[in-house]
Amino acid sequence: MNPSSEDTDKQRDKTSGRNCSLLILAILLAFPSTGFIQKIAGLWGVAGYVVAVVAVVFLTAALTRQFSPFLHRHFKGLASFIIVGLGTSFIILHPFEDKRGPGKSSDRDEGLEMAVTRLCKGETPYYASNKTAGPLSLLPGSILLSAPFVALGNPGYQNVFWFAAFLLTASFFLRDKAAALWVLVVPIGISTAAQYEFISGGDLIANGIFVALLFLFTLNIWGNPSSPQWQRWLACILLGVCLASRVNFLLLVPLFGAAMWKESGFKAAILGSLLVVITSITISLPFYLHDPSGFAPLGSKNKIAFADEILPWASAVMIGITILTSSLAALWLLIQRSRDSKIAFFRCCTLVTITPMLCAVLVSSWVNGYLDFGIMKDRFGMMFVFFALLGWADGLRCNANMATEGALKQRIR
Repeated sequence: MNPSSEDTDKQRDKTSGRNCSLLILAILLAFPSTGFIQKIAGLWGVAGYVVAVVAVVFLTAALTRQFSPFLHRHFKGLASFIIVGLGTSFIILHPFEDKRGPGKSSDRDEGLEMAVTRLCKGETPYYASNKTAGPLSLLPGSILLSAPFVALGNPGYQNVFWFAAFLLTASFFLRDKAAALWVLVVPIGISTAAQYEFISGGDLIANGIFVALLFLFTLNIWGNPSSPQWQRWLACILLGVCLASRVNFLLLVPLFGAAMWKESGFKAAILGSLLVVITSITISLPFYLHDPSGFAPLGSKNKIAFADEILPWASAVMIGITILTSSLAALWLLIQRSRDSKIAFFRCCTLVTITPMLCAVLVSSWVNGYLDFGIMKDRFGMMFVFFALLGWADGLRCNANMATEGALKQRIR
């Protein structure tokens, strides 16, 4: 085989890999909205929506490739315009969604407001069940992180802040500003779940972003030999606060430990993981001990216990499968030899976070006798979307980089 044919084969393999990444990413971006779509348009609507999302992902990836030089040159202006546009959209649209009242609008923002207000008064943030908001499923870390935005007037502002942080971080992580713009704009544009969660001021977007970014920040700090010790310990403490936002995020600690082992060695992995866990427990335990029966986050397992009356083992099996998935994913991270361990890490985080949702869909479908995505109506998929974007947007980054290289070659010619 001559060198030119070898290069052609390698290029074909790279293109196939990029297309595979984009296809997986498209399906993952579509999944969080399937509950909404099925409620409105049925299963055929879900199928059509998934096809449409795949088409949009590939089309916009091609456009990103085509306009990559322009997007790079005007990144600052475009990024500012997008963030200001998001903030303005929230300010204008949120009151319309919110005034629909209890039972008709999302109550996640009201729940956070009540929790922060109670905490500032020296009371437990876990309020009694009421008409304004349902039980608070958040761990204390999320309440603390949302407090500054509640002070500004609305916890929904945190989504705008973390969108901006995600855009900036993605531009460095992907090493491509055009791709960074894509991973912010396209998911919002195609995901009804993301749109509703954002307009309603819910916390799931912020939760998904700050956990992903603190994972990346901590791994980068520990992977840099010149980082001072205080920065490493501070990063772990901040990550512990972020993971103390929802119970299921704590299942990602084994993955973090495995990634740390690969990045910085066994001792660093043990010490870092312990500090993360200790921080999460230290934040959460006092609230649990104050009122164990009223500690609502532990009741979040009821969200997957809907089928226990028919299948008594259902919720226990789902939890067991998720724990097993976390353990196997951590083991795989230790033994795999990926050129980019962080991409592998975020892919595993996606897998672990989505596992209980997939199990819930399967169990619900079994119980109802038809494919049922109803569990996804509560927009839980926002918790894995940002892991997925960091894990599979490498296909987009490669396409964009190829466009830049092609433009440079054309100039040289």
